[in-house]
Amino acid sequence: MNMRRLALLAASLLLAACASTPLQDPATGTVPTPAPTMPQQGSTAPSVLIDGRTPQAILDDVVAYRTQKGMRVLARTANRVEFKQAVPRAKVPTEARMRYELTPSGKSWKLSARVFQVSYPGTTREALSEITPAVAAQLADELPRYLRAGSSH
Repeated sequence: MNMRRLALLAASLLLAACASTPLQDPATGTVPTPAPTMPQQGSTAPSVLIDGRTPQAILDDVVAYRTQKGMRVLARTANRVEFKQAVPRAKVPTEARMRYELTPSGKSWKLSARVFQVSYPGTTREALSEITPAVAAQLADELPRYLRAGSSH
């Protein structure tokens, strides 16, 4: 299976994992739709600015949502969390990895997400390729869910 097919397979897996329904604001009955911002420096990682929440609370919501979607926490720091999930039915051992990172932006936090495909994980043949552009739309739909407390469900 060539790398393009693996990338499409991983993107399809992550698309299924990202599928969710938008959360309504109980006070107004509307669905908040803030526009995610793209980080500077030519990066392709979708991001969103979050006000009034601690980094720990934001990452706790990310962990709750991603683990309910079947991903496992690979590593976590105060401002970053990385997940992994095996890609089923791949001809070579492959896993999808997602990295969420918080960076300060004035009084707010910028949450950005990147997606990677790892072929032959944990071996000397391990190959890492970023597939964030292939799933950017799904990430842009997911990130606003972390704007409010308790929004991981």
